[in-house]
Amino acid sequence: MVRRALPHALDPRDWGPADRFVALAVLAVLLAPLFAVVTAISHDWAPTGDDATIALRSAGILEGHLPLTGMRSTAGNGVDVSLSTHHLGPLQFYLLALPLALAGGTASGIVIGGGLIAAVASVLTVVWARRLGGTLGVAVFTSGLLLAQWAIGPAALFRPLNPYAPLLPTYLALLLLWALARGDHRALAPFVVAVSLLAQGNLAFLPLAGVLGLAAVTVALWPPRDQPRPASRRSGGPPRARLVRAHRRSRRWAIGLGVLVWLPSMLELFVHQPNNVRQFVRWATAGSGDPIGVVAGLEHLSLLAPVPGGFRRYSPDLLTTGTQVGTILGIVVLLLLVGISTGWRVPQGRASSAWPARAALVANVGMIATASRLPEWPAAPYWVITWLPVAAFTWAALVWRGLAYLENATPRLPARIAMPLAGGLVVGGLAASVLAVPPDWSENRSMSAVASTTVSEMGTGQGRAVRISGFGFVPTLGAAPAIAWEAHRAGWEPHYLSSWPFEEDAEYLWAGTAPEEADELFVIDSTEPELHDAVPGAAPEIAAVDLAHRDGTISVYRDTGATQGPDQ
Repeated sequence: MVRRALPHALDPRDWGPADRFVALAVLAVLLAPLFAVVTAISHDWAPTGDDATIALRSAGILEGHLPLTGMRSTAGNGVDVSLSTHHLGPLQFYLLALPLALAGGTASGIVIGGGLIAAVASVLTVVWARRLGGTLGVAVFTSGLLLAQWAIGPAALFRPLNPYAPLLPTYLALLLLWALARGDHRALAPFVVAVSLLAQGNLAFLPLAGVLGLAAVTVALWPPRDQPRPASRRSGGPPRARLVRAHRRSRRWAIGLGVLVWLPSMLELFVHQPNNVRQFVRWATAGSGDPIGVVAGLEHLSLLAPVPGGFRRYSPDLLTTGTQVGTILGIVVLLLLVGISTGWRVPQGRASSAWPARAALVANVGMIATASRLPEWPAAPYWVITWLPVAAFTWAALVWRGLAYLENATPRLPARIAMPLAGGLVVGGLAASVLAVPPDWSENRSMSAVASTTVSEMGTGQGRAVRISGFGFVPTLGAAPAIAWEAHRAGWEPHYLSSWPFEEDAEYLWAGTAPEEADELFVIDSTEPELHDAVPGAAPEIAAVDLAHRDGTISVYRDTGATQGPDQ
C-alpha cells in the first residue's frame, strides 16, 4: 500500500527551525482553549441563564427555526419598551449549530463550539504574525495573545455568552488591520468575519467594530505611502497581473463572506415590523440613559497600565477597581501610541513598525467611545471586556516598535534563540490556562442540579409543551433557562421567554405562546418569599435544590396540563 505524502507545510520532516518555532507557538495558543473545553466537559457544565438561551437558539436552527437577529439587548430595558432592540446579528448561533449537531445536541457541543472559535482565532493570529513579522513577530504577538487569554479567563473560551465569542477575534482583527495596511488583501476575508462577529456580539462593541471597519476602508481607498509595492518580474516577484487577480479573488471572498454573515440581518429588514435596525436607530437617537461622558470614560484607560488597579483579569469589578495612578499611566500609553502613529522618530527603513501601534490607537479610541457611553449605574463589566485583548495587543505593538530600534532585530530569529523562546511560549500557554480566574463551577452546578432534577421528575416530553415561569431574579434569569435547556433535551417544547413588545424570531420560546394544555412549572427562590404566592396551591413540588454558591433553595412546582398561567 502506497502512502500519500503529506503536503510540505504539514510534514514535520521537512520543517526548518522557523517552522518548528511556529508549530510550538500554535501549540502554545491552543493550550488555553483546550484546557477550557476539557475542564468544562469534566465538570459536566451545562448552559444556564443567557448561555441556555443561546444554546436553545442554536439548537433551534437544527429544527428549522432560523434566527435573523441576535440576543435581546438591555438597551431601553426599564427605560422605554418602545426602544427595545436586539444585538445586530445571529452569527454566533449559526457557528455553534454545527458542533452542537455533531455532539448529538448535548452541552459538550456548545462547549466545543466556543472553544473552536477561540482556537481558530488564536491559530490565525500566529499565522498572520508570521506573515507580517516573521518568527520575531510570532514571538511578540503570540505573547500578547497569551496575555489576552489569561486576562479573559477560561470561561470566555468556552461559554457561549455573546460578549465572549468576539474577544480573541478582536485581537486577530487588529493584526489583520496591520496586514491590510501593508497591502495584503488575503487578510480582508478573515477581517470581515472577525469584525462582523464583534459587531453582532453586543451593541456595546459597535464603536470598536465601527472604527476598525472605518480604518480598513481608509487604508483600502488611500493606501499608505509606506505600503510595499508589488515586486517586478525582474526582481523575481510574481507578475503584476497575477497579483491583480489574487487581489480580486480576495475581495470576492471578503464580499461573499460579508454577505453570508450579514444575510440574516439583511433579511430581517423585510421580515419584522419594526425591524431591528429601525429599533436600534430609535434607541441610539432617543438620548435615553445617563452616560458618564468622555472625561469619566478616560478613567478606564487604567486598563492599559501594568500596575495594580490597571490591566487585570476579568472579574465583576472590572469597572470599579481602577486607580488614579493606573489612569495616568494609561493616558501616557495612549499618548505614546499617538506619537508613534505620527511616524515620529521612526527608525530608518522600518516605517512599518508603526502600524501595529496605529491599529492599537484606533482600537483604543473605539474603547474610549464605548466607555464614555457607560451609564452611571448599573454598568455591566462585559461592556468593556474587549479592552483586555485591545490592551494586550497595545503592549505587543509597543514592544514591536521598540524592537525596531535594535539594529540586530530581524524578522528571522536565530535558531539558538528561537527554540528556547518557543519553549517559553509553551510555558506561557500553560500559565494562561492554569493561572486565569476559574469559572464559578458551584453556581453552574446548582442551576444544573435544579434543571436535571426537575426534568427527571417530568420524564420525557414526546413533543409536549411546557411553560416555565420564574419568580424572582435567579429563578427567572438563571434557573428557568436551565430547565428549558434540559427539557428540550428530554423532548419537551419549552416556553419560558418573556413576551417581546415587537415581532422577533424567538416567539416559539415565549411563555405566552405555549398552548393552553401545556404543563406549567413555577420556579421560586426561598430568599424571596414575597413572590411565593404566585404558585397555585394545588401544584405539587417536584424539585428543591439547596444552592451551593449561596444561601437559599430553588424549588420547582408543576401544574400538569394547566389551562392558564401567567403570560410573562
